[in-house]
Amino acid sequence: MTNIKLNIGCGPSGQIQDFVNIDNSKAALLHQWPLVKKSLYKLGLLSRAKFDSNWDGVRYLDASRHLPFATGTISKIYSSHFLEHISLEKGKKVLRECYRVLQPDGVMRLVLPDLLWHAEKYAIETNRMLLSGRDSFTSKAHDEFLDTVYGAYLVPARFGLLHCYMYDLPTIHCLLSCIGFRQIKSFKYKTGGDDELCQYDCRPEDSMHVECIK
Repeated sequence: MTNIKLNIGCGPSGQIQDFVNIDNSKAALLHQWPLVKKSLYKLGLLSRAKFDSNWDGVRYLDASRHLPFATGTISKIYSSHFLEHISLEKGKKVLRECYRVLQPDGVMRLVLPDLLWHAEKYAIETNRMLLSGRDSFTSKAHDEFLDTVYGAYLVPARFGLLHCYMYDLPTIHCLLSCIGFRQIKSFKYKTGGDDELCQYDCRPEDSMHVECIK
């Protein structure tokens, strides 16, 4: 039995040693052609931050299209703050592909921004302003909430960084269950049924951490 481990949507700073790290960012693709990348930067078509970002060890791959692994060959999957950046339909395709490539009894850990956490934060801060009176009114809670749920409302140019869909625990649980995953459980930050996968968590405050088994 193989022991291939997969990290989906790792970005330039979320690579995990001994995992196959994949990301569909155009920056990961551009990193393969350093001369082109340098030329775009000199022409002002690439920001300094993107030019300096390190995509070494990241394989450019769109998981919503296909995972190029045989059925039942992946032992573990980890994905943190990726699924919300693609549409619900693409998210379903990714999770179906994850189910296909996982070995029987293989484990997947998803770390996602929790819509309930953000909604409660918005409600608490807004109600506090309403009780304090008009002198305390700002749009901060409103803008933060909309920016989290779908940033294009406020910053249309933030292509690639937008949240296209947001999950809460009931929603992701139902989706994983319909695909065929079992033993779907929510855990706290850096705790879980798989001692290895939970150590890679890095977003404690606003995240939900979900593990499931094929």
